[in-house]
Amino acid sequence: MCPSLFAAILPNPTAALTLAAALVMIAAAAFAGGSSVALASLGHRPMQVLLSFTGGVLLGVGMLHLLPHAWLQLGRDLDTTMAWALVGFFLMFLLERAFHAHAHHTPDDGCCDHDDGHDQHRPVHHHGGRRWAWCGAFAGLALHSLADGAALASSVRADAEHGAGVSAGLATFLAILLHKPLDAGIIATLMAESGASRRLRTIVNVLYALVVPLGAVAFLASLPFAGGKQEAVLGIAMALAAGAFICIAAADLLPEVQFHSHDRVLLTTALALGLALAWGITVLEKSSHAHALHAPGAASSR
Repeated sequence: MCPSLFAAILPNPTAALTLAAALVMIAAAAFAGGSSVALASLGHRPMQVLLSFTGGVLLGVGMLHLLPHAWLQLGRDLDTTMAWALVGFFLMFLLERAFHAHAHHTPDDGCCDHDDGHDQHRPVHHHGGRRWAWCGAFAGLALHSLADGAALASSVRADAEHGAGVSAGLATFLAILLHKPLDAGIIATLMAESGASRRLRTIVNVLYALVVPLGAVAFLASLPFAGGKQEAVLGIAMALAAGAFICIAAADLLPEVQFHSHDRVLLTTALALGLALAWGITVLEKSSHAHALHAPGAASSR
């Protein structure tokens, strides 16, 4: 990903290089997740721990990073910020309902004992025997990844405008980086179960790995058309991303903590560590650049 593609749109060369490096790493992580058997062989308990940790990161980034930044970009208008976050939450909910975009499974190793009454709420998907069953997951996750690319680009742009260097967009980058390999692994697993050829699986995996960069490039390319409303567009993008992150965490990943009667302390600890990491990045941002949110005399919300 050549930084020169972003140089004319991002505030400085450091931001362009940071975004380019982040997109390369996300693409590489997604490709690795779809082409490696490591995720599929994790087993039930390690996968639940990973999902709980990732859920904490997504929830923390959405609430501690994206929402405050969106509030700033939207002129400290709290009502508008939360309205767009709600739109993002609802759109992600509809996307998951339409495509069952997130369904993190590993073969049950026999240790899973769900609480009584909760199993009936868990979605059951029978993918075997349907040659193109993976298409729905791919479509839903691709749309989500396009939005992730826009969220990352808007985060880097907004952070860079307020003085951030290589840490611009760090929180959003981390949340996406942790999540993409899992999603790519889902697509690869469904394709393998449907009998897709290795060549087709590789092609789809490469295409999926490129979707986040495509979303970032498309968002930045369209930003100049907003004219004098670029700050508002950045704020809307970040608020939508916050709502989507919160939806994924609350509706998909965090129920893994609630629905499992085993390892409650372990899974809750993993969730807390994810939240702590998101909070730590927020603290790092405060110390690494003078953000307007913390500047003396900053205006309060409406």
